[in-house]
Amino acid sequence: MKLPDKPRVLVVDDEPMNIELLQAYLQLDYEVISAHDGNEALDIVFREIPDIVLLDVMMPGINGYQVCEQIKSYEKTQFIPVVLVTALSEREDRLRGIEAKADDFLTKPVDRLELKTRVRSLLRIKHLHDNLMKERDQAQNYLDVAAVMMLVLDKSGNIVLINKRGLEILGYSEEEVLGNNLLEQFIPESSRVDMDFHFLSSLTNTHGSMEYYECPVVTKEKEQRIVSWYSKPLIDENNNVKGVLFSGQDITKRKKVEEKLEEHTRAMEASIDGIAIMDGRGVYTYVNDAHSRIFGYNGPDELIGKEWKVLYDDSEIERFVNEIFPDFALNRKWKGEMLGKKKDGSNFFQELSLSALDTGVITVVRDISERKVVESRLNQYASKLKRSNELKDLFTDILRHDLLNPAGVVKGFTDMLLHEETDEKRKYKLQLIDSNVSRLIDMIESAAKFARLEDIDGLEFKSMDLASIIRNVAEEFDPQLKSRNIYLDIKLGSSYPAILNPLIDGVFANLISNAIKYGPSDSTITVDIEDLGHEWQIKVSDSGEGIPDKDKQIIFDRFKRLADKKKAVKGSGLGLAIAKRIVELHGGNIGVVDNPAGKGSVFWATVKKA
Repeated sequence: MKLPDKPRVLVVDDEPMNIELLQAYLQLDYEVISAHDGNEALDIVFREIPDIVLLDVMMPGINGYQVCEQIKSYEKTQFIPVVLVTALSEREDRLRGIEAKADDFLTKPVDRLELKTRVRSLLRIKHLHDNLMKERDQAQNYLDVAAVMMLVLDKSGNIVLINKRGLEILGYSEEEVLGNNLLEQFIPESSRVDMDFHFLSSLTNTHGSMEYYECPVVTKEKEQRIVSWYSKPLIDENNNVKGVLFSGQDITKRKKVEEKLEEHTRAMEASIDGIAIMDGRGVYTYVNDAHSRIFGYNGPDELIGKEWKVLYDDSEIERFVNEIFPDFALNRKWKGEMLGKKKDGSNFFQELSLSALDTGVITVVRDISERKVVESRLNQYASKLKRSNELKDLFTDILRHDLLNPAGVVKGFTDMLLHEETDEKRKYKLQLIDSNVSRLIDMIESAAKFARLEDIDGLEFKSMDLASIIRNVAEEFDPQLKSRNIYLDIKLGSSYPAILNPLIDGVFANLISNAIKYGPSDSTITVDIEDLGHEWQIKVSDSGEGIPDKDKQIIFDRFKRLADKKKAVKGSGLGLAIAKRIVELHGGNIGVVDNPAGKGSVFWATVKKA
């Protein structure tokens, strides 16, 4: 809607002739609209917003004073000039008009010249006021659309102006902020001294230059927000400082990001691995100390700004281009081994990982030269070990075939000669030969068996019943038991499931055999099993001479037999060592303790339950 060219004057009077008179006086210069009572006048004022109101006091219903009071009580109409036109001229009448906030008075009958002068003067004041308010509103709009917090403080530090962004940051309404002291109300106590110094510095800054400062503010929710402040003194036309303009930006998120970045940077600087960042052109924008040191440079400054190719020979660059970069472009990461080139031109083995960033690549480098040397040595050792294992297998085959066969032949012919020989001296000598050949065959078989037990890879384990295995083994010793009148007491229940390999029967055979060999005639050997929770413990108890404490460990070593036993019992000294190895392959343990029932020993072994 286009505004009229002429100012609009509202004339309010219950006498039509008075309205016509005032219209006649004003219509050449103004647009005149009329109302005949107070209610109609208020309706036109709030709807049309006239530029000035000429208001009769004495009207039926709502009188002029009441109309004036309502016009002045609303923000939208409070600055419309109101002139009371009345025949009343008493002092009390004028005081009542002033109380109603009337702007001027005209006494009836109205003088035409005085009317025009008063209207023109009041409209000029209103025009100035409207322009001032327009400029203020425009300035306020500029402040409100600003992305920063704007504050104006008086010389005491009280807030006299704040924009919309400032209210958003603080979380308060304008009424809750204006008039409050910035330091006392919105700055944390720990920061007030520094902020006060900054404020006073701005007040005394007669050059009018901006000053920068970072300081937290406290919001309505008691949260601290970090704000970067720029301040500038406000100077009037007489060069006097009236206050300080503060513009602040909420940098809380930025500060947290900066703190995280600093934390990550410290971590990268402390890393023993070389870390570097390249831009999209492959130029280093960040290099930590470790990275420059790994490549033989004196510091990061020698690499920042250079292209990655300076750290690799042509052959490795070609590998990057043809192999690594295509894979990296597809997966946005790559890891592998490369040959790096140091500043002096020498090469070294490195482990390199690449990870894609939004606008570049981060690289992590580790010098693995020493590891490569160790790996080479390990490979050589593994090769020698493989050769050694091959020799061991060859030796085992020699034991089992090349030595055992002729020993068996000697044993056979010795048995034949013993059977045919009648001369006691020759027969005694043949018995010595037979005894030693039997011992040799036992040693060859035991040594070959022990050699085969050095490797667990070929063994298969499955659930088997210990009770059945022990009973089967015990049956093999019936002849020896009867010949020495020894009773084997097997105290076993129905079933003891365990994770076993068939080799385990050799353990029980060895323990029972030793108990028979070293135990006295007319005695009892006891076999029982104890439940240890996750394991079964098999115990073989005898009533022999027992094992001294100092010998309880060494008897399980290869070729270790007790000196006082060698004369009485023949053997290779490998039986318990073989038993120990078999039990260890099952993940168990083996040992010996004194028999708590009296004389003798208790040999025990553990295996895992099924």
